[in-house]
Parts: sequence; C-alpha cells; structure tokens
Amino acid sequence: MYSYLLEELSKAIGARLLIKFNYNNKSYTVEPHLIGKNNNNEDCLCAWEINHQEEQWRCFMLKDIRNLAILEEHFFKQRPGYDPYDSSMSRIYYRI
Repeated sequence: MYSYLLEELSKAIGARLLIKFNYNNKSYTVEPHLIGKNNNNEDCLCAWEINHQEEQWRCFMLKDIRNLAILEEHFFKQRPGYDPYDSSMSRIYYRI
C-alpha cells in the first residue's frame, strides 16, 4: 500500500509541520490534519491548502501524491471547520 507515505504524513501531522507535494501536475503546500479512508474506500489526506489565492480544505488521494517533502515550518492551530470525526471518512488512521 502506501506505508511510507502514511508514515511520513503521520509524522508531519503529529509534529504539525507543513508539507509540500505534487498532485495532478500541480504543486501544493498544505497543513495536514487527517489521513484516513474515505467512504469510497480510498486512502486520502485532509489538509488546509495555503498556497493558492483562497485558503481552503482539500482532500487529496494518497495514490496521486508525488514528491512529498516535509517542511521545517510549523502550523499552530486547527483551521476553521476542522472535524476530527469527519463523516466523509469510513476509517481514520491519524489526525490532530
């Protein structure tokens, strides 16, 4: 599966570190909050997107994440609308 990716994302969530990666030919910098399996049985990352004009929540399918880098910059608060018991998830692996 994605054991390396899950491990790295869990570390970033636990330490509240920003991450950067490529996804569908675009580069993203996000604050990772939760990883799990959505109701479509796909592993995904729920994160606060900070590198585009409008900051927002996004879900990223793990199978499409490329070139993951954990940055040394911390984030310090949960973003508005964060739900640690996200109902769109059938299983939560790791969360803030």
